[in-house]
This record gives sequence, structure tokens and C-alpha cells, in this order.
Amino acid sequence: MSRPVVPSILRPWRAVRGGGLLALGLVGLALAGCGGTDRGTGVRVLVTDRFGEVQVLDRRDVAVQDGDRVLDVLRRATDAQADRTGDVVRIGDRAATGQRRWRFLINGVPAETGALDDAQPTNEQRPTDRQTASEAPIHDGDTVWFDRADLGDPRRPVATPPRGGVGLFPEPFVHGFEGKRWPLRLECVDPRGDACRQVRDLIVRYGLPASVAPLRSSYNPETARIAVGTWRDLRQDPAAGLLELGPRVSGVFLRPRADGRQVQLLAADGSVARTLGPGTGLVVASRYRDEPPSWIISGTDADGLARAIAAFDERTLRNRLAIAVSGGDVIALPVRAAK
Repeated sequence: MSRPVVPSILRPWRAVRGGGLLALGLVGLALAGCGGTDRGTGVRVLVTDRFGEVQVLDRRDVAVQDGDRVLDVLRRATDAQADRTGDVVRIGDRAATGQRRWRFLINGVPAETGALDDAQPTNEQRPTDRQTASEAPIHDGDTVWFDRADLGDPRRPVATPPRGGVGLFPEPFVHGFEGKRWPLRLECVDPRGDACRQVRDLIVRYGLPASVAPLRSSYNPETARIAVGTWRDLRQDPAAGLLELGPRVSGVFLRPRADGRQVQLLAADGSVARTLGPGTGLVVASRYRDEPPSWIISGTDADGLARAIAAFDERTLRNRLAIAVSGGDVIALPVRAAK
């Protein structure tokens, strides 16, 4: 297999980071000035509206105690109300009304537990128990992200709840989930190629120790993953392949074609808003079954992959569930419907 050549392209959406290469296994890296995340005490509470489009609240260092649940820290951060089931129905003056409902992620990961849903095909299964805000535990250093969005008719859902979100990067790789931080493995179609090296250098700058391996060359269900490569090469990966099945399975408002030449970007109602061709990149958080998160950095071709890598930073991903990149544009998903 010939390795993709990552071209030099303009990156108008982020500043180019300086500095030389660092040893991949470096732990305890000094993060000041390097884009790292403060690991101080307390919980960060982020509240957004319309799939992250509008930021309502971003409060850091909210006090947390042993045994606290998500609802406890939310109420310390702001005025909030939950119903009898423990689901949040109002934050501040923004209520869950009609088809607009509140959902949350902890460090970019859904609060799901329990057995897998064996009524679904094996590759589509996920844990069956969704924890409410009054049930889900929260730990020191975590970030809880509440978003209110129009999710359509719950009897005929357009999309399954997201299997993850990229908008809290470098989470979930810093604090993990439920107090457990996973080992991280960077899996590349070409582990010695420029694309893999660029992603490796970035995650090292965030102080994230990781191993590097060829794509799916080994299996460890306790390891978080970042997969890097063009879509034609990545689509056989179980976590990545979910995207081709559409949002009812993947939870992502994006559908790549099997040949990797085009990517459909979807609106919140599931309709195709745009179809992008060569040079398109994507950054998506996925999850296979009940395994740790698997992130996908991919593109229709080498140019698209390069654009996805250029967009893989904290500022660009902020408050976004998933992104596509075309030319100099970073497109948050789902695509906002034209009025």
C-alpha cells in the first residue's frame, strides 16, 4: 500500500505550533503554553444550545464531592430543574419544550452502562442503560457538557444519541470516564507516514502518552484509540464503519460513501444538506459497542486528511459534536438548515 503524502496546505483556522519533535512516551509534560488542560480541582460545567452553536455557560472549578452526581454539580453552577426520572428539563431560562431536549456528555462520552443491546446487529450494539443526570457519577477534573437541541419525534428518531463528541478535546483522553483514564493508542494506516507523525506530535504536546500501531493490528478493549487515514482505508475499522450506516446507528450527522470519494453532510432532520468531494476532511468521535472511545481523523484523500489533521486542535473542535473540513471552512455537524 502506498502511503498517503500529506501536502502543505494553508491552515487559516489555527495557528501553526512551533517546537521540535518530542519523545512519544513522554509523561508529565509541562503543559503551560502548550495547549494543555489544567488538571486543577473541581468540575467544568459547559452549557450550549442547538448542537453547540450557542454557548450559554462555561463555569470551571465547580465544587465536587465524593458521591456527587452530574445534577449536583450542575445545580452548583447554575439554576437547573430535573423531572421525576432525573432528566434535566430546564437550565436557567432555557426549558426542554416540545422536541427540544437536554442531553449531556461527560468528557465527551455518553453516560451509558449495562449490557449490550443484543437485539441489534453485533457491530451496532451499545449499552442499554442510559444514566440520567441524577444517576451519572461525576469526578474531580471532569467536564460535563449539556446541550439543548431539537431532536425530533422520539417515536421516529432521526439519530441515535451520539456515541461521543469532539468538542471537549483533549478530553476524554485526559480524565477518561467514571474516574478511569484509558491507555491511548494512535492507529495509522501508515504508522511511519507524515499524517501519523503530525497527529502524534500534537497529542504529545497535550501531555498524552500513546503507543503507535498499524490500524487494528492488535485488539485491546480497554484502550482508547485515535485512527488516522483516508476513508477508503479506515472504513473497515468497526468504529469508523458505523458512519456509513448513517446517524440512526452512528449518532453522527455525516455519511461517507464507501469508495471514500464523497461525504454527505446532514441537517438535524436527517436530510442531506451538502455533499462534499475531493479534499474533504472529518474529525469524529465514535465508539464500538461498549469499548472506550475511538476517534476518527480521516479524509476523502490525502488533501482531505491533511485538512482534518490541521483542524484537530482544541480551539477548532470547541463545542462541536463532529466536524467536516472543506477548503478553509470548518463545518460543524449537524449542518444548520437554511432558513
